[in-house]
Amino acid sequence: MKNANDYWFNFEYTNKIKVGFIGCGGHAYRNVYPTFDYAPIDLVAVCDLQLERAEAYKTRFGAQRAYTDYKEMLKNEKLDAVFMVLNYDKNDHPLYSRFVPDILAAGLPVWIEKPLAYTAEEGERLLELEAKSGQFVQVANKRYFYPTYVKAKQIADSEAFGETVSSSFRYPLTLSRYREDIGTRIFSSQEMEHTALKWFLDICHPMSAIHLIMGDVKEMLFTDHQPSGNVQTIFKFKSGAIGSLHLTATQSPLAPIERAEFIGSNLQNVVVDNGMRLIYYKGSKGSSTTFNSGATYIGDDPADGPVIWEPEFSLAQLYNKNLFLQGMVQSVTQFANAVMEGKKIEKSTLADAVHLTKIFDAYKQRSDQWITID
Repeated sequence: MKNANDYWFNFEYTNKIKVGFIGCGGHAYRNVYPTFDYAPIDLVAVCDLQLERAEAYKTRFGAQRAYTDYKEMLKNEKLDAVFMVLNYDKNDHPLYSRFVPDILAAGLPVWIEKPLAYTAEEGERLLELEAKSGQFVQVANKRYFYPTYVKAKQIADSEAFGETVSSSFRYPLTLSRYREDIGTRIFSSQEMEHTALKWFLDICHPMSAIHLIMGDVKEMLFTDHQPSGNVQTIFKFKSGAIGSLHLTATQSPLAPIERAEFIGSNLQNVVVDNGMRLIYYKGSKGSSTTFNSGATYIGDDPADGPVIWEPEFSLAQLYNKNLFLQGMVQSVTQFANAVMEGKKIEKSTLADAVHLTKIFDAYKQRSDQWITID
């Protein structure tokens, strides 16, 4: 009998949901379809504008039928849910807001990749449709499921940690110039001068981790350095906590992608390095009776000191697979279990994604002013 931290292989599940998959691109091939090996998923049909790709994915991932028209797939197949991974339109805007309404209208829950939309207004319209449909949308902001951030959340919520009062985050993104002529910033491949890694719609990556631990943002103020695109942001959270986000467009490509730190009110803090290494700082230094006379930095009880978790890659464990380290399997499994149990999902919700998109909207505005996040 497997315990709560073990995952079943697909063939071990006695109950599965029947799904259709819209999108046969490279990201889906690497990071989404393979998660079905560890989730209660029965892949019935795949759909792509290119029939050759759909047929290839059908064969590779064991689907029964391939389509080029998703509406035909929805009409012909008896599905429990839909997965959708799409590209961007010619203006580099996400496409999901155009397709999700049809899935909800068909009476099906849907799992989609991030980012949700180019504007929060698009996301809010989807929220209305979601409520009317009785179904739900899960947006795959994967840092809600990273083992490191999930554990950091557990620590931050503990009585020993106290109230989470402040945070800091570093992540490599670039911010385009504010256009006085149109009163906004434009985020497109034509406008941005830096690499795809620094594409600003990926603000949902650091913000989803921050949101998981700190909750909703109430207000924010940012200042940007041009032409480098580096940004410093101050957040005030609805909880009363404060935080910062340093967007480092010009950091070394050899540096770790990200670093996060969350500070508690009880002289404790937790650090996530590069998304993979978790450090929990607690305890105290060695006791001393006289000021400045301490001879050791190690606590009187060595067990009451910093705790460090990091993966090892020498064993063939599931937790060493990127699909688990980046929370993709956990995201898909949450969705599949919610569909089977007829429940709503707990995190990475459509409402969460809309909040993250409001942060994206805020960065389109002029810098050096406090912006309220509704």
